Amino acid sequence: MDRAHLAVAEAAYSAGDWREAALEYLTAVHGASLEGAGRAYHRAGNALVRLGRYADAVGVYRYALGDPGYDHHGTVHVNLGTALEALGRHAEAVSEFEEALADPVYPSAHKALQGKAHALFALGRYGEAADAYRQAAWADCNPDPGRALNNLGLTFLTLAKPEEAVEAFRAAVGIEGYAARGKATANLGLAYARMGIHEEAVREFESARDVYGYALPDKTRAVYDASRAALDSRAESDRAAGATRAAQREAAGAGEAAGEEPAGATGQLEPAADGPRAESAGAGHVPEDDDDSRFFTMSEKEMRDEGLTAERAVRKKSRTPRRILTRVLLVLLIVAALAGAFGGVLYYGYGYPTQEQTVTSLLTAYGAGKPYTGYWVAVPQGDLQKQMMQLPARFDSFRISGVNRSSLSSTARVVVRLSSGAQLAYDVLLVREGIGWKVNGLRSLWSSTGS
Repeated sequence: MDRAHLAVAEAAYSAGDWREAALEYLTAVHGASLEGAGRAYHRAGNALVRLGRYADAVGVYRYALGDPGYDHHGTVHVNLGTALEALGRHAEAVSEFEEALADPVYPSAHKALQGKAHALFALGRYGEAADAYRQAAWADCNPDPGRALNNLGLTFLTLAKPEEAVEAFRAAVGIEGYAARGKATANLGLAYARMGIHEEAVREFESARDVYGYALPDKTRAVYDASRAALDSRAESDRAAGATRAAQREAAGAGEAAGEEPAGATGQLEPAADGPRAESAGAGHVPEDDDDSRFFTMSEKEMRDEGLTAERAVRKKSRTPRRILTRVLLVLLIVAALAGAFGGVLYYGYGYPTQEQTVTSLLTAYGAGKPYTGYWVAVPQGDLQKQMMQLPARFDSFRISGVNRSSLSSTARVVVRLSSGAQLAYDVLLVREGIGWKVNGLRSLWSSTGS
């Protein structure tokens, strides 16, 4: 390798003189072995890309990959994929990005994932593109997950999934350091408009414009204007309906004042029929009991025996069929009430442990690297691991934003917060087991895309 030309190339590269850098790097390695020339070819390819000479860059990058000792093959694969994508050779680009992801020492997996997602999107493989964007946003090495989340939202819009797009755009806007929050906010407005929620759409469009200083593109402005018009039309309809109701109330009041019979009147009320007359109770006379004097002559045993006999007589008298039936019915009512209350608790989806307790225990155990199979219903271990792999390997926190309850199955919405600040939503599916709940499925917000 010609060291003199290599030194000139390095200086030109540092100065941003891409034409000189490309020429000098290629001159330096001309006729030399590929071994040891990886860096020169790599930088020559970069300079050619800056010059827009993508086809030349593709060939030069392939030479860089021919150096077995060069330890930046992952980066070269990504750059080669980018050049191929610029040439419209998207399928080849996907292969190069996958080669970069297979390199165990490549430190910037998010770049390969985003490049792969772009190429998949261009190929019309939107579900796979969404999965790649999602993985890029999760990648620990990604310093700017907002970009991947914003692109994920646009992919969901293309898939006609505006609800999922809303979540992706909201996650992007929620990242404080994301430079394009205005663009993501405007895209959030587009998603709301697609759903027909024009109040939210207008609010997001105006927030993008007024809060973030984002100039709405012409097509986006057209959607904003349409949402404003829809709101104005709805307001006019509401005013007209209110005026109609007021006129109806005024007309009704005028009719009553004129002595008209109110609608629904059926004539004069009849008096209640007379009930049976109460019989007169005479004062009567309490007869004397000739046996009262016996009290003073009874022995203690006789008094005790007579008392017991009297108590039995009272109990026997109280055990009339009607009284017994009343007591039985009362017991049955109490049992029915308790059963109904218990059944109602189960019917409305409550139990112990609750859905919240089960989901919290599952995610806490998973995040701490502890066993979590006990919170699942009996499923094959392979299926269980596949389900849990939908969660990010690491997350800072989580919260349960709501539970949709029913008697036999429930769904808990969980929002996971990553260290980057991104928030991702999942549905945890639960089924009743005994009086409590266990997990039988995990669905990410975009599970329908084949992720």
